[in-house]
Amino acid sequence: MTGKDLPTPLVVDVDGTLIGGNLLFEGISRVLGSSPFKFLLLPFWLLAGRASLKRQVAQAASLPVSTLVLNSAVLKEIELAKAGGQAVWLASGADESAVRPLAEYVGASGVLASDGSVNLVGQAKADRLTDRFGEGGFDYIGNERRDLAVWRVSRRAVGVNLSTRLVRRLGALASDFRLLPGNDGRPIDYLRSLRPHQWIKNTLVFLPLAASHSMEPELYLVVAGMFVALSACTSATYVFNDLIDLPHDRKHETKRHRPMAAGIVSIQAMVGIGLACLAAGLSIAFWLSTAAGVCVVVYLAANVAYSLWLKRKTFLDVITLSFLYAVRLLIGAMAISLSVSSWLIGFSTFVFLSLAIVKRQVELGSMSHPTDASVGGRAYFAADIGTITALGGASAFASVVVLTLYLQSPEVMARYDRPDLLWLVCPLLIYWLGRLILLANRGAVDDDPVVFALRDRASWVVAVAFLAVVAAAL
Repeated sequence: MTGKDLPTPLVVDVDGTLIGGNLLFEGISRVLGSSPFKFLLLPFWLLAGRASLKRQVAQAASLPVSTLVLNSAVLKEIELAKAGGQAVWLASGADESAVRPLAEYVGASGVLASDGSVNLVGQAKADRLTDRFGEGGFDYIGNERRDLAVWRVSRRAVGVNLSTRLVRRLGALASDFRLLPGNDGRPIDYLRSLRPHQWIKNTLVFLPLAASHSMEPELYLVVAGMFVALSACTSATYVFNDLIDLPHDRKHETKRHRPMAAGIVSIQAMVGIGLACLAAGLSIAFWLSTAAGVCVVVYLAANVAYSLWLKRKTFLDVITLSFLYAVRLLIGAMAISLSVSSWLIGFSTFVFLSLAIVKRQVELGSMSHPTDASVGGRAYFAADIGTITALGGASAFASVVVLTLYLQSPEVMARYDRPDLLWLVCPLLIYWLGRLILLANRGAVDDDPVVFALRDRASWVVAVAFLAVVAAAL
């Protein structure tokens, strides 16, 4: 068969086409997670140009194909092309060293990509393909507006997950183009990435005010504003944490369905949304109270430290998680210049530590290899679950001891008309914490015990009973 008789090659774009994401931003997230100090070099790498940045990021971060989200429709198109005798090439704006593993995985004949000096996108990619195959000498699968320059010189055009506007523009270039589905994120997917169900934890900002038995509406409005501010900041930290955890989440049985891990939302878009949430949250917090705003900054710093380092340090991770619970109380108190009782600090320290340990207990229970300490990026072995469970139980019942000591304090005698009734909250707390630890050991608790409690009928019954006892004691 002569060269003229060979089937027209199929050229496939990578970012947003073959993979549900962008190799540059995937690489940046790995650099941030594995080498935070190298991440600070990104602006200096960019000074030499975008192609140089891509080369530096590709050299600093490994991107195994197993940690990427591939588009099944495009993979099928590649297999059909190869079965029909077409040579398949990958042409990408990503750095060549990052594209090579993908080319080997799909059995591509060759790669055309950015090389550290030329950023192969748009017209530059069209020129390179024309030089290699000739005008009209290749079919092209792409996904974005910059691919119009390539489609213009291709024989056949295939679009992946195109917007309505881009479909119209492609139709003006090629009458016989085809469309393939992609991992298109809906608005609800972007909202899910902010994890609004986790905002329930921020209701802890109301606890100091509720414990003071104040009935001033303006104070509750201030704390409500702080709840909104903290929730916005919390969503920003979840975006940051998901970005760091991408390779681990994609291997996790349930976390791989998170929108960012599943590749159905844009990493760069989520980073923008996260930064907007952070700016809004901090602005509201400092507007309401400078002291509370400083506490929010401390909360954010602890969250960043947890995401980058502390979650991989044995037991420092759960101590940090318990601190993140407790600092919410401090934020609520600072917002209205209310002092926090030493009793509340002692009680919250132990009860939140027990909840943090339960969270880790659940993760350990899902580990299938007792000798594997790296599952989920944590510093534990599955064999540690017995010790972790015991520590969680000890912390839980330490909180009950603190509560019993508080019930005998002069503060209780002065604040409640029938303080003896408050002893009924002790068996309620013992039941709830003990049952939570037992269910976690059975694998019946979700990754987060607080979210589990929101869906658990028994937890709601305990909460109502608790409030009824406190009301009766007043």
